[in-house]
Amino acid sequence: MGRWPASWPSNVYFIGIGGVAMSAMAVLLSSRGARVRGSDRAVYPPASDALAAAGIAVATPFDGSHLDPAPELVVVGNAISRGNPELELALDRGMPLCSMAELIERLLVPGRRVSVVAGTHGKTTTASMLAALHDAAGREPSFVIGGLPGNFASGARLAGGDDLIVEGDEYDTAFFDKGPKFLHYWPRIAVLGGVEFDHADIYRDLAAVERAFALFVRLVPASGTLVVDGEDEIARRLSENAPARVVRVGLEEKLDLSVRERRDDAGGQRFVVLDRGRPVAEAQLALPGPHNAKNALAALAAARAAGLALETAVPLLSRFRPPRRRLELVTARDGVIVYDDFAHHPTAIAHTLATLRAQVPTGGRLIACVEPRSNTMVRSLIASRLERALAGADRVFIGPVDRPERFSVEQRLDVAALAARLRERGTDAHGPCEPAEILARLLAERLAGDRIVLMSNGGFGGLAASLRERLGGSAS
Repeated sequence: MGRWPASWPSNVYFIGIGGVAMSAMAVLLSSRGARVRGSDRAVYPPASDALAAAGIAVATPFDGSHLDPAPELVVVGNAISRGNPELELALDRGMPLCSMAELIERLLVPGRRVSVVAGTHGKTTTASMLAALHDAAGREPSFVIGGLPGNFASGARLAGGDDLIVEGDEYDTAFFDKGPKFLHYWPRIAVLGGVEFDHADIYRDLAAVERAFALFVRLVPASGTLVVDGEDEIARRLSENAPARVVRVGLEEKLDLSVRERRDDAGGQRFVVLDRGRPVAEAQLALPGPHNAKNALAALAAARAAGLALETAVPLLSRFRPPRRRLELVTARDGVIVYDDFAHHPTAIAHTLATLRAQVPTGGRLIACVEPRSNTMVRSLIASRLERALAGADRVFIGPVDRPERFSVEQRLDVAALAARLRERGTDAHGPCEPAEILARLLAERLAGDRIVLMSNGGFGGLAASLRERLGGSAS
């Protein structure tokens, strides 16, 4: 596949540049003076905004001619398969190829103390918190995060400090490397959140997911630290075989790092951090919900493992700003508040709806608008769990399955049947509904007190931007 450049590449092409982490690495290389180009099937915010701001040209759809003139290095996204015209041309011409994970491993990992945040849920939020804590303490961390952190202009940064923080995805690496991406990052400090079945396109069952995370745990050296969700059965069991020192975090006070007096408020939440039962300080966090309190504890434990004292780190949590599309406020107008939330799994949806439920005033409704788009959410095997999660809303609009032609009728999520089962449970559910129909109904049928949350790991037909434009109001 050609020779890797001798130093930092100066002319790079990204096939599949629209992923948030891929786009962040593209922006990082561009900021170092490289000529960067790329392509994708579609590109949407926040990746599209970041690429445009950096002046990086994005071509759609895929076409081999986009690779002329030939780049020095081609970075291949993990969603790119054989048959892609650009990949086929690069292979035919013997162009140097690498994955995004290998790019990080070769360019960013050497010489740095690496903290990797892994787990089925909360990776982006926890990694963003950890980077924000290091930054607020003046430690100048480098990072690669699969989202757009609220404290930074990009999801990737190369800085002068000793620390590199990486969001460790368990998804496979590239068509030529089917192992999890996180196996490329060599953590000295690792965070393992809760572990569930996900990525149904590459993992056969939960046992296969567990095996991947077991490999991750074994990467941490004996002199390193593994921070683990002490309330998750699988994560706790995997940590029992870890060669590293293990720190267990969670809401239960018996754990190494825990909380007391947690309460949501208008600005997010507050809680007292406990270190083995000893009160350290009160934390203020700009995201509500017990799951986000656990994310904060994991970030605090990882920061302490890197040398940042808890007494210093806990007050710095107040400077954290949530990543884009993590209960991000779209608009608030006439008593109606609209949020945009990255949703890829029923558990994440359940957490978000439970958090918002507490904010719905008397007479208001919790309305969930869901786009089944992730490789787990589009499959029939997840239908019962998705039903239970969405039952936490008063009203539900479900979009069509993304690219349904990929699956047989038996494999594909039956949106109409899901909506019917939700109605039987007492939830006013509708689907499949195109984004334009959802927009029209939300505008025509909204009531003061409604809390509306848009839930997708994609663009959802521009629904967030359309609601912001049509409703007006404030997004701050």
